[in-house]
Amino acid sequence: MIDQAYELLMGGNFEDAVKAFSNCLSLEPQEARIYRGRGVAYFQLKRWKLAITDFEKARQLDYEEPSSWMGLAMSFVMDSKIYEAIDVYEKLLARKPRFIRAHIQLALLYYRLGIISKGHHQLDIALNSGSTLTERKRIEDLKNEQLALDKKRYYRPDFQALREQNQAGSFSFLKEFTKLFGKHS
Repeated sequence: MIDQAYELLMGGNFEDAVKAFSNCLSLEPQEARIYRGRGVAYFQLKRWKLAITDFEKARQLDYEEPSSWMGLAMSFVMDSKIYEAIDVYEKLLARKPRFIRAHIQLALLYYRLGIISKGHHQLDIALNSGSTLTERKRIEDLKNEQLALDKKRYYRPDFQALREQNQAGSFSFLKEFTKLFGKHS
């Protein structure tokens, strides 16, 4: 029955796949593969919250399976819960530090947030984690694409440096101000 549900899923019959996976759950409510499959079907139907629920359940039932983590994180992204997705990727990578797809997806999220250095760092880790030639090409393409965008981008100022500069400037202003008042009093 599970195989039939996956056939529906692979055939693009997502509504029917949801029904088939739901029927399977009535017989085997503790089977992670069923929740994962239904999560994928919900994802394809753009029902992000239902996909999140199913991927979370699949992850609870089979904590070592990275595809449940990836589905959960991607569902969070699609539901505009970027920081929750980052948290999932970081926890997955703490458990499986050489899982290249997670590094790539996390890098893309960092780029999306404008945290470019962290994105580059994730791609560097992916490059040094035994990536295949295809993965290396994709990683290098992503990094080069981001570098090209960086050249065209106006950067936000470094607020910490500006704050320090302001504080240093305000001290010199205070000295000058004190000198002026000292002369006039």
